[in-house]
Amino acid sequence: MKKILAIFVLLTFFSTPSTTVSAEESLTYYAKVLSAVNFYSSPNADSDMFIIPETYFVLLIGEENEFYKAKYLDLFGYVKKDEVVPMQGTPSSPYPQETFRNFNDNGLTVYEHPKTTSTAIGKLSYEGVYTLYGIKTGEEILEHSTNIWYFCKYETDSGNKTGYVFSYYCDMFDEFPENTEYYPEITEPLKFYVENENQPSGLNDTVIAIIVLSVSLPCLIILYLLLSPSKKGKLGKRFARKKDYYEFNEDDL
Repeated sequence: MKKILAIFVLLTFFSTPSTTVSAEESLTYYAKVLSAVNFYSSPNADSDMFIIPETYFVLLIGEENEFYKAKYLDLFGYVKKDEVVPMQGTPSSPYPQETFRNFNDNGLTVYEHPKTTSTAIGKLSYEGVYTLYGIKTGEEILEHSTNIWYFCKYETDSGNKTGYVFSYYCDMFDEFPENTEYYPEITEPLKFYVENENQPSGLNDTVIAIIVLSVSLPCLIILYLLLSPSKKGKLGKRFARKKDYYEFNEDDL
């Protein structure tokens, strides 16, 4: 039995799953917009959505060819690498917090693109106040008015959506204030992932115990059946009978 116990201990030791793994930790960087740049929906120069106001920041979370994957306010998109400056610091107010009001008493149509020939996707209510992400030039609907459109967020029954509205019917916004936060520039290539060794695997003690038991118990049962006293007794009797059969007896002479 002691031998069986020793074997079981060895099996438990070698079958215990490792609780450490090699993992990758993601890294992010804030980059300052020194001059107005475009925010893109995809890593494609034709997918620009609006202009990010200068002096603010974007959070860089990855890269793809000549673009950084970035976060701006609650939007995810892309900026060109050569148009932003990665910095060593975390700004307290990285994004503008600007809103505007619609004063068109008939409501204001939201379009998929900054032109009336694109798809109408929603409508802003009269005197409603909405989040302003940035501006983009588009169609001048009224002659001698403006060609500036606002890229904004509005609420619907299915959740928040974004689109363009003609800025001529909007007020309570003049311009984006300057963000004066500045940090040392990062000059070396950015690394967005770093490999960390010996990270916890996430398995708790109960799960580990179940795994160890499920692996070790079948082996223990097999060893017990092979080395149990009843098996040894039967083997001993069979051997004794064979020994009696071949034994030489002098009385028979």
